[in-house]
Amino acid sequence: MTTKQILVIISMFLLFISCEKKQTSLEFEKAVAIEIFPALLDSVFYDTRLTQQPLPPPPNFEWTDSTEIKLDETKIIADLEKRKSELQKDTTKLVVAIVDSTYQINERAKKELINFYKDFKIKLDTTNIEKPYKINLADLKHDDKFKLKYRSQLPPTSKVWKGDYNFYLSGITGFSRIQFDQTKNYGVMISGFGCGRLCGFSGLVFIRKVKSKWVIDKIKIMAVS
Repeated sequence: MTTKQILVIISMFLLFISCEKKQTSLEFEKAVAIEIFPALLDSVFYDTRLTQQPLPPPPNFEWTDSTEIKLDETKIIADLEKRKSELQKDTTKLVVAIVDSTYQINERAKKELINFYKDFKIKLDTTNIEKPYKINLADLKHDDKFKLKYRSQLPPTSKVWKGDYNFYLSGITGFSRIQFDQTKNYGVMISGFGCGRLCGFSGLVFIRKVKSKWVIDKIKIMAVS
């Protein structure tokens, strides 16, 4: 075998290896979702235990003049800070249910992506992202205060908020497929957080790569319940 033939074989082998290691579009997208998830969960999470519940008025009570209603804002803020401090010491695991599979992204989100990063004159990546994929909870890193469960492990519809659990269900979240630009440096996904029958929101999460790290630029709220 000649030297030229050996070099050709080596070149073909190296090319084969590089093709084998090349990351697919879906693998790349999953890696980005996994990287951004800790920041995403921290951003959308809302601890309902901080909600201030006003005391009910006495029986047969009527307001005679709404201008006479006075709130002690200083006390309210102080009570809230005290409650935050107490919760920081609380070791109760906050269970967050994750929707089992990714949502489908819509055309509005794609247009919003172009508009949000208009200064960079981006163009949409044309990879087909219509098909959802199953989210692997084991891949999702998060703060130690959280514990993740699949949404399918809990009762369907609004019955989920009426369940008698041996854990504290703090909310439900999930995320969509990611629409990238052609350079794969900018993207948008849909996410949100549900914390009760009339408690929650959904919105667009704009992300971009900064010094090889993916960060959240902004979450634009699109709907509130």
